[in-house]
Amino acid sequence: MAQRKTGTVVDKELITPGLMRFRLAPEGESQFPVYEAGQYVALRRDDCKLTRKTGIGQDGKPTYEPEFDPWGRQTVGPVTHSYSIASAPADTREEGWLEFLVALQDGVHGLPGRLSEALFGMGDETGCDVTYYDRIAGNFTLDARAQDVESVLMVGTGTGVAPFVSMLKELQERSDGSDSRRYTLVHTNRTEAELAYHGALFEIEASGRFDFTYLPTISRPSPEVAIDPRIGQGRANNVVRHIYGLPTAEEDKQTSAKSDVSRVAAELALARLVYPVMPRHLRVSEVRERVDPSTSVLLTCGNPASMADLRATAARREIRFELEEW
Repeated sequence: MAQRKTGTVVDKELITPGLMRFRLAPEGESQFPVYEAGQYVALRRDDCKLTRKTGIGQDGKPTYEPEFDPWGRQTVGPVTHSYSIASAPADTREEGWLEFLVALQDGVHGLPGRLSEALFGMGDETGCDVTYYDRIAGNFTLDARAQDVESVLMVGTGTGVAPFVSMLKELQERSDGSDSRRYTLVHTNRTEAELAYHGALFEIEASGRFDFTYLPTISRPSPEVAIDPRIGQGRANNVVRHIYGLPTAEEDKQTSAKSDVSRVAAELALARLVYPVMPRHLRVSEVRERVDPSTSVLLTCGNPASMADLRATAARREIRFELEEW
């Protein structure tokens, strides 16, 4: 049985008000267990505002409502949640810490809660200790999910990019020229800042240590904000559809709408659609050639609705599909 230990946050960076990156050092003189890139670990805080899950929202994310005591106060207690590790095993061997990318979860009416709020609130008054379970688990690894393929297409949305960051950093560290596989990462978040790791990933791509193409996009571009020309536009699922020569999910829904209600809903979604646009330096034909369905595997982690659509795309193009699910 995994033992609970108390680690200390040694570095914390607020990337945006709702996105944070932090590093956790192990308890005392101990070390974290040996792990593979792509795995996860369970974290816990005892000062969490408790909520109960109410269902799944239209965006595919779980929805919550506050849990109150008999006097109408929101209850506080322990919450445990598993997070993918964003640091590479080589980082941990050298530095000792684990790195995580965490988004602030929204509950009912946008109210925060659960573990993420406690993590965001760490500081002088609340302390920077985080309980962790001394067991790192999961089989979302290249050895387990990408055997016997020539090309690996990674698709990470939001904080779901974390396991791929770990994999790519480790590939960079271990690269000796013997790995002939092609690696392609489609990485999407709402804004450029929320991509979080794009600077490091551009550097890995530029180093040429192994065959890697980085394809970042943002799903909420603003005409008032200049975009790095190396960054494209569109949701990850629609970018992958574009690569494989398919219409967007919104266009598909409009075509298949049977009733007036579904047609109106499809037209509204189509009006809000951010069409997929490739980064300026990449041609869709070049990327399509890299990720030929007959020799590739599609690995994905992130937004459930996006992953469900990616599964459908993989089935249509007969590409092997592997999903991170705990």
